[in-house]
Amino acid sequence: MVFKIKTFIKDLTVGQKIDDIFVIKGKQMVPYSSKPNEYYLKFTLADASGEASGRIWQGVFSLNEVIEDGYPYRIRGSVVEFKGALQVNVDDLAKVAPEDVRAEDFIAAGPYSTKDLDRRLTDLIESLPKSSGLTLLRKIFGDEKIRSSFLLWPAATSVHHNWLGGLCQHSLEVAELCQFLARTYNLSMSLVTVGALLHDIGKLREYQFTGAAFTLTDEGKLNGHMQLGLEMILPYLSGLDPIEAASIKHIILAHHGKKEWGSPVVPQTPEAYAVFLADYTSSKLVRIKSVLEGVTSGWSDYDRFLETSLFSGQSDRGDLGSLFDDFE
Repeated sequence: MVFKIKTFIKDLTVGQKIDDIFVIKGKQMVPYSSKPNEYYLKFTLADASGEASGRIWQGVFSLNEVIEDGYPYRIRGSVVEFKGALQVNVDDLAKVAPEDVRAEDFIAAGPYSTKDLDRRLTDLIESLPKSSGLTLLRKIFGDEKIRSSFLLWPAATSVHHNWLGGLCQHSLEVAELCQFLARTYNLSMSLVTVGALLHDIGKLREYQFTGAAFTLTDEGKLNGHMQLGLEMILPYLSGLDPIEAASIKHIILAHHGKKEWGSPVVPQTPEAYAVFLADYTSSKLVRIKSVLEGVTSGWSDYDRFLETSLFSGQSDRGDLGSLFDDFE
């Protein structure tokens, strides 16, 4: 049985009794300030529309052992107001199997459908000349488990492309930028395309899908997506020339660009530099776009990931002239 959310968090009202499906995140045991040795459970309830604070006041020790962050639960309780914000007091809950919920009820959908992303991925791969790179990509993305996950996974759980299909969208953006750079600067078209499409492939093992959220796996926390990506593609590299295989592995390891940004090596080939720059551009411009959403004039709030505020291109005076006319 697939559950469908009846009332999304954005539509909850004070005094409402609820019996619905939500994701539980950030569970904490919190001691009462006035009751020694007594605790309550504090957490966040989430769906695709937003988040609300949640509390459990009874049976907290047993429930603390069974509640897992990032999983969907059927929640029965009531909506109250606390310090000007909605809070859900939970009376009862039960875990829901991942296959019994709809991912789109809990995770924002991206701008492209799975069908569109799948078509674009095929078209990009098949645009390559006959080469070992084309053969490699056909083998990797011919694996139905890899391909279906690649089309579903986000590129990250926050910051950029953190929606359904975000990993494929981001990888396509990187690959398309790299192909432009390859044509402009006479780089290997096959190598930059292979590197671009595979640079984040390890995120398929870095994150796990709970049916309602993507959470870090143990091996993801321990080893990160670059190492996991290498492990995933190694079986497919066995038939390649050693330098070809080394160049692909180098792109994966170097795509963050600097050691202080998480890469164990810096880019040392033109194609590795192209993938790094394209990855940086895709992630930063998508972040910039999201920060500027809803900013109609002047400056955005400070963004800690970009380490700056952003100017919207529209002044309070509205006299910036024709340079900005194409923003409309």
